[in-house]
Amino acid sequence: MPLHERDIHYFLEVTLAYLNKITGHEIVLRDPTIEFQSLVFSTYTGLIHLSGDVQGFVYLTASQPFLRQLYTARHSHGRFAEENCLDVMNDITNEIAHNVRRRFGPALHASEPHIFSTVPDDPIEMPPAVFVQPFSWRNELGYFVLGLTSSESV
Repeated sequence: MPLHERDIHYFLEVTLAYLNKITGHEIVLRDPTIEFQSLVFSTYTGLIHLSGDVQGFVYLTASQPFLRQLYTARHSHGRFAEENCLDVMNDITNEIAHNVRRRFGPALHASEPHIFSTVPDDPIEMPPAVFVQPFSWRNELGYFVLGLTSSESV
């Protein structure tokens, strides 16, 4: 059975709530798109595979400057290093996975987040249509990406 539209919105709401908590509600949403042929990736990506009532993925992808700003918003002390980008992305995707598990329980399995830079080594199977929600903060872009297929059509 496919997810209800409000359940699909839940993925984005959880992500934005966490980002707005860090940024002080300064995330600006851009016009969303539906992609049919290719996926969007930035410098760092946090990917969660989904299985159960639906199959697919949810991921967040952002530039190093975007993640640097998130890091410095949360940590006013210390030096920034490249591994901090991976840590920030890991924190965000763990929050998404935790909330998905809490909301959907055993009906929808959320994998442990997979964090990587650049394009993934293993190709991600793309559903027929993928929702992409660009957002910005302090002139830097990030993307929320959700690709779902009903488990009945797999």
